[in-house]
Amino acid sequence: MNEIYLQLREEARNIVASLPLPQFYQKFQREIDYSRQMLNSHPMLVKIKEEITPLIEDDFGHGMRHSDLVCIDAGAIVQIEIQNQEINKLSSQSSQIKENENSDIVIKSNIKIETSKIEQILLVQVAGLLHDIKRKEKHHSAEGAKFAKIFLSDGKYPLTEEDIEIVCCAINEHEAFQKKQEDQEKIMGNGHIESDKNQNKSLISNALYDADKFRWGPDNFTHTVWDMVMFSKAPISEFVKRYPIGMNVLEQIKSTFRTETGKLYGPNFISIGIEIGNRLFKVIEKLNLNLD
Repeated sequence: MNEIYLQLREEARNIVASLPLPQFYQKFQREIDYSRQMLNSHPMLVKIKEEITPLIEDDFGHGMRHSDLVCIDAGAIVQIEIQNQEINKLSSQSSQIKENENSDIVIKSNIKIETSKIEQILLVQVAGLLHDIKRKEKHHSAEGAKFAKIFLSDGKYPLTEEDIEIVCCAINEHEAFQKKQEDQEKIMGNGHIESDKNQNKSLISNALYDADKFRWGPDNFTHTVWDMVMFSKAPISEFVKRYPIGMNVLEQIKSTFRTETGKLYGPNFISIGIEIGNRLFKVIEKLNLNLD
């Protein structure tokens, strides 16, 4: 049974290799490289990885490879979001100065990230390392948040209570098609102007969600799907039967991205994933696998 899945995985990987990289990777290599460097070198992140690696189960498609990719992309998204906020702020200031003083200001896109912003990248990467620690459990996001709170609160890591709250909130809110707490509050009429703390919490939560959903693009067909079906020992007939349902879910995820960066570049990841899925299904049909 595994042989046919291995064959389909190879077909899927060949299809992925024939398609262009997602636009996000083409445009933001500098931010991605910075995020990767931080993940692989920051002492706190290195220590967390060492501790949780024995607890991460790689046989379900959501192991350390998945977590690393989420961390890297989430860290890049945080950089881009902060940079865009700074550019917008400077643009506004520039307009005001031009109106008042008729001066010229050059807005540069390579704004240096402040130390306080680096802390935000670290927080989203801590959340990324821990977000799927309970992936095999029902309500895995809530269970993962509970684990993270205990794991991070023992004093081994230089995190404040507020930091831990932000990380746990992000983990709790990373599941697809789940209403965020702030959305629930707005529905109940409790919407309010966000404080800096709440804005930071939203940024970390939204960046983690979007980076996690980026994995529903090419990664879904190079690793995740095959790890999950081989772990579950699902019959190929059941896999083929449920295939259209999975493709429909991919289409639905397009509209769920939360950050401005995610909204711009997330749908491209999913479109590539859908293209891969459609091409692979033609291979499946040729192999006549829709049999019990």
